[in-house]
Amino acid sequence: MTSAQVPATTIASPTKKSIRIGVLSTPGTMDPRQAGDTITALVLEQIFETPYIVTPSGSIEPWLFAERLRLDRAGDQPVYSAAVRPGIVFSDGTPLTAELAGASLARTKALFGRTKVTVANDRVVFAMSGPSPRFEMVLTQWNTAIVLERGGGYVGTGPYVPAPGSTISSMKQAGLSHLQRNTRYWNKAHIDDLLFVVYPAEPDGTPLKLIEAAKRGEIDLTLNLSVNEVAKYGITGYMPMQLPSNSTSILYFNSQKPPLTDVNLRRALQHAIDTTPIAQINYERNHLAFTAADIIPPLMGKATGNFGARDPELLRNYPNKPSRLTLVVPWTPRPYILKPLPSAEEIARQFAAYGITVELIVTRSAEDFFSTLARGEYDMALAGWVADNPDPAEFYESLLHSAQVSTKNQYLSNLARWNKPEMDAALVAYRTDPSPANRKVITDMIENEAILVPIVYGASSAIRSRKVKNVNITPANHLPFADVDLSA
Repeated sequence: MTSAQVPATTIASPTKKSIRIGVLSTPGTMDPRQAGDTITALVLEQIFETPYIVTPSGSIEPWLFAERLRLDRAGDQPVYSAAVRPGIVFSDGTPLTAELAGASLARTKALFGRTKVTVANDRVVFAMSGPSPRFEMVLTQWNTAIVLERGGGYVGTGPYVPAPGSTISSMKQAGLSHLQRNTRYWNKAHIDDLLFVVYPAEPDGTPLKLIEAAKRGEIDLTLNLSVNEVAKYGITGYMPMQLPSNSTSILYFNSQKPPLTDVNLRRALQHAIDTTPIAQINYERNHLAFTAADIIPPLMGKATGNFGARDPELLRNYPNKPSRLTLVVPWTPRPYILKPLPSAEEIARQFAAYGITVELIVTRSAEDFFSTLARGEYDMALAGWVADNPDPAEFYESLLHSAQVSTKNQYLSNLARWNKPEMDAALVAYRTDPSPANRKVITDMIENEAILVPIVYGASSAIRSRKVKNVNITPANHLPFADVDLSA
């Protein structure tokens, strides 16, 4: 029996403030620096904190760092530094120091290839590999959280800690991630217990168990139900919250694995994809509004890609078409693709019309999904990206820079495995000067090299019960539960 089947009264203590958050899966790791999915992030960002934060208004403020980054050396490879905020301790009582912060950030995969992290004169020092004028924004990302490795586990400074005895295995077995308030937390938190209760989606991606739990009033908040589902299934007693989309689903072509090393084949496959039926699968209403014209989601501005004009005859006339291709499919609905399996089946149907059989590699867990992608043993991957911060340059860099190509033992986010100096140079130029002209160089290269196809934009939404207040979702779709409270 999972916790989703256990009455709420057997889980939450009536003497404490507790809220139940409905989710679709358990965390995949307890190390935020290695995490790659939003449900893991939702849980871990309550335990671990970042050097800087983005406020609900969109401004950046120092958090675990005591100040804004100081420019110690200008030029093409600048050096920045900052001191840590004094008086903060990890949840086990260990004081936060520049040495511990630097050691944690030096092992952060989101910074690989971007900066070398050291410590000098009680300051964390970032020696950049190239210009990065908005680097503070990177240090607001949940995967740059500062971690203390202790006794084979991970300790944070955040407002919550895992309940005693919690492990990834025990969370999966119980279908529940239970966090308790950190009594050593340096700031305020109002809720005593956070209960992330798992309601797995159906094979077609429909969150029926979560819908039923909401109709029974068993959850207080979820980011996994849309406004349309509230109306369609007659869910009452909740207040919906609709946000601009901050994610995009993408069909990636593995540019390092034959036969997709051939740009002409990639281009033919790219032109054969019709995204409209996929949008219809994921969004019953107003699906055309979610059809992606660019990999950058609407939260970050107007689309500038030129993915509209398609010539399906390119694939029909391509000589020696492959008879079989593989496609990796996410294990559960993601913010950017609500119905992953039916969407993958639609892609397979479209390619079947050209005589190409698509074998679906349907993953079974976050670990299975990310390890499969890390090995690179696929032709195509149905995945995507959720914005870690509001900077389009970081979105592009995460998906396209050569430093983000996975190794067999390390999942990174460049799933097209595109490793070209021309793209790296274009990304540097755009990071330095985010002009429309520099952005066009990137979008033209994506199109001309045919390394991916943007499919649909994700829908960012949440519902909360009326007793839950102070739900402040950031522009990057983070939800700091330290702010959340319950009505008297």
